[in-house]
Amino acid sequence: MGKPKAQSSKARKHIKKRDVVSSSPSYSIEELLDKAAGLLDECQFELAEKFCQRALEMSADHPRALEMSANLLLERGEVEKAQHCLGRAITVQPEFGHSKYMTAAQLFSGVECRELYCKGVELLLAGEAAASAVSAELSTAYVALSELYMSDLCDAQEAESEAARFITLAIEADRTNPEAWQAEASYKLVLGEVVEAKSSISRSLELWLPQHTAFLEKGEGKETTLSYNSRLGTVKLLLDLEMFDEATQICDALLEEDDEVVFPWYLLGWLNYLREDQDYWGNVRHYLGKAKQVQVMNPTDDDQMVQHIEEILAEVGEDEDQNETREDFTLNEGDQEKAEHIANILDREKADSESEDQMES
Repeated sequence: MGKPKAQSSKARKHIKKRDVVSSSPSYSIEELLDKAAGLLDECQFELAEKFCQRALEMSADHPRALEMSANLLLERGEVEKAQHCLGRAITVQPEFGHSKYMTAAQLFSGVECRELYCKGVELLLAGEAAASAVSAELSTAYVALSELYMSDLCDAQEAESEAARFITLAIEADRTNPEAWQAEASYKLVLGEVVEAKSSISRSLELWLPQHTAFLEKGEGKETTLSYNSRLGTVKLLLDLEMFDEATQICDALLEEDDEVVFPWYLLGWLNYLREDQDYWGNVRHYLGKAKQVQVMNPTDDDQMVQHIEEILAEVGEDEDQNETREDFTLNEGDQEKAEHIANILDREKADSESEDQMES
C-alpha cells in the first residue's frame, strides 16, 4: 500500500481558511443590517458599510440592504450609485416600504420626483406605523410636493392649486411642523400676500426658534431638528419679508453651530445692507469681510454669492479708519504659509469674540 500524499501548502491554506470561516459567528441578514443601522446612527459609516456589504453578499437583491447601501453611498456623495440601489430596491419590492421612495424622490426632479413622493405617501398611508410618526412623515412629504409645484412644476396648469392643496394637507397632517407653515409663507409671498406670509412664517418660528435660542444661550429649551440648510432657507425668506431681527437671530445661531460656512456671514452682511441705513454699513463691512475670510479657508462653489459680496463691499466702500490695517485675504494655490496666517487670524478673532461674550454674561 502506497504512502499517502502530503497535502500541498495551497490545500492546507484552503482548509485553514474554511475552518476559520466555519468557526466565526454566523449572523442572519437582518442581524447584520440591524448592526449596520446602529452604526449608521452613530455616524460610523465605514463599519456600517462592511456589515451592509456582507448582507448583500448573502442576498444581492435584499431590499433593506439595498436601501441602506444607498444611504451610505449618499453620505459619500455618490448619488448615481445611490439612485441605482434605490431603483433596484423599488423593483424588487415595489409595494412595501415607503422610505425608499421618499429618499429616491430627493434625488430626482420634476415629474419623477412627484411620482416617487406620491407612491411613498400611498404606502405610508397603507402601513401600520405609529400615528405620530406617520403624521410627521406625511407632513414632510406634502411640504416637498408643494415646493415642487412652486419650482420644477411651476409651469404646470394646476401648479397653484396643487401647491395650495399640498400645503393644506401638510398642516392638517402635523400642525407642529415648522416647515409646513414656512411653505405656506412662501406660497403667500408668491401670491403677493405679504401680511399673510408674515403671519405664517411667525407661526413657523414660534414652533422652534425661542426653544432653540434658549438651548444655545442657557442650556434650556430644546435644540431644533431642522437642518442647517433648512434654516438658511428660512433666513432667505425672512429677508424677502424684511423681518431682519428674526433673520439675524437665526444667523447668529447658525454661526454658533458652525462658523466656517460662508453663507451665514454673507446673509448677515446682506441683511444689514437691506436695512438701507448707513449706520449699519460698518456691520455690512464686518460680516462680508468675515465671509471673504471663510471663503478663502472653506471655498464655496456659489460664484454668484462671491460676486455679490464684492459688489456690496464696492458700494459701501471701505472704513477709512481700517484702510491702513486691512488684511489681504486673497490666496494663491499652494501658498501654505499665507493660509496658516489667515487661519491664525480667524482663530484669534474667534477667541476675542468668545472672550467678549463671557464678559457680557
